[in-house]
Amino acid sequence: MKKILFSLLLISILGFFSSKSAENYHNSDSLSEKIETTLKNHVDNDDYQGAVLVAKDEKILFNKAYGFANREKKIKNTTETQFLIGSLTKSFVAVSVLQLVEDGLLDLNEPIRTYIPELKDNLGKNLTLHILLKHQSGFVPHLERIVDFEDKDVSSQEIIEIINTSSLLFTPGSEYQYSNLNYTLSAIAIEKVTGKSFAQVLQEKTFKPLKMYHSGVERKSKYPKERAKGYRKTTFAIKNDENIVSYALGSGDIFSTVEDLYKWDQALYNNTLLSEKSISLLFDGENSEFGNYSYGFRITEYQRRKGNKNGTLMRHGGTMDGFMSNLHRYSDDRLTVIILGNMRTFPIRKMTRELKEIVLDLKPEDRINLKLE
Repeated sequence: MKKILFSLLLISILGFFSSKSAENYHNSDSLSEKIETTLKNHVDNDDYQGAVLVAKDEKILFNKAYGFANREKKIKNTTETQFLIGSLTKSFVAVSVLQLVEDGLLDLNEPIRTYIPELKDNLGKNLTLHILLKHQSGFVPHLERIVDFEDKDVSSQEIIEIINTSSLLFTPGSEYQYSNLNYTLSAIAIEKVTGKSFAQVLQEKTFKPLKMYHSGVERKSKYPKERAKGYRKTTFAIKNDENIVSYALGSGDIFSTVEDLYKWDQALYNNTLLSEKSISLLFDGENSEFGNYSYGFRITEYQRRKGNKNGTLMRHGGTMDGFMSNLHRYSDDRLTVIILGNMRTFPIRKMTRELKEIVLDLKPEDRINLKLE
């Protein structure tokens, strides 16, 4: 009798876990279908092409590519297709700077001319890496404001010479003004103290350790083989459109894949690249007056399910000729949404929010207007 009861109990337990596993499977399957439907709408309505990865609690929920990497040759995008990530490059620069701070090679509060003595004194005397990484230097937003780009690779020294022809718009540390020049100079400081190129440092300290084998720094002389072509929509046609990325040293010259970016995202959760102290510095945001900007990330709030207080969103994106990118880390829910695209423009922020709401089971009618989410 006892054996019969034990057998019945065992069958009941196994049935419970089996049904739970099936339920979880179907929930996951339903989630994937909802994400697919949402993205298909953007493919059809916005000509979206690119790759999307959604992950939660260290599990990839969705990973798929759309459209063409090369429209002329009808080569389709895949989840291993390489895309230029634009200003998302800045997040990598910030991590690299903090790695070298940990190594004792850089100091966030040392005058920047300690590392880049060629920078004119009237520009660099009150600048530090802290001020540069926070976008509080006073530099003009883009290098295009002070030079006409040539169709060639430019060196770090040439970029310093170009920056030396500029002037600051305000006293460093007193205001916020997003500027690519801040991160270009930070990347040059990395090169100066290591004696290596920015690309080499990234390979050695980030890409190789994380097995990000499809990521790197692009140059005309070193063009990635699996990189998608960039496109833009015009009134009458879709045309090829790309930047000369060497002018975007440290501010927009990295290429990557959704799968590689996910490895990097997880490394930041697991303190693989940085100590806990450095991670706290990386995500130490400012107020809205100073752009909510930390080191290479904007830190804002995001809406969670009813009954939960708002969570902390760590994010950065990128927009350049032919490409757009977004990496949003909804930290309180351990949710990551990565979107890469090789067609400008498409509503990337809207897409990111929609995918987040699907995973967190939020309804559009319950949406709170968090302006910077």
